[in-house]
Amino acid sequence: MSELVVVESAGRRPRGHRAVPLLSEHGLGHYPEFRDFLSATFGLTADPWGPPGLLSVGGRYYELVFVGYSGHAFPAGVQVNALVAGLEPMDEQAADFDLWSILQWLVAGVGGQWTVEGLVTTGRIYRIPAAASDGDTV
Repeated sequence: MSELVVVESAGRRPRGHRAVPLLSEHGLGHYPEFRDFLSATFGLTADPWGPPGLLSVGGRYYELVFVGYSGHAFPAGVQVNALVAGLEPMDEQAADFDLWSILQWLVAGVGGQWTVEGLVTTGRIYRIPAAASDGDTV
């Protein structure tokens, strides 16, 4: 089942956690709607030098690190990292399902031609376990 994704204040980043990369998108310029949504959601126009974006999903935290490239509008890319306590192993299955929830949140926020139903259909075609687990949307 998809978890609710909550945008958190950067000050809520848990102490004693390390960042484990989950997903990188280097070409946000290919989809300016996604760049615009992330910029608005995390206030990147007002403070591009601020801390990473922070999301919570089911009590777990994820940071979005925004990347700039010379000659490209900011953010040109984004990396999604799981924040894992200390040296504990990452719960890979929970992270996969949370990442699916984050993707649904992102697509729902962008809207327009981008739909969660389309994402879920694509996920089922590619047999992504989180997509097959339910038809819920955020």
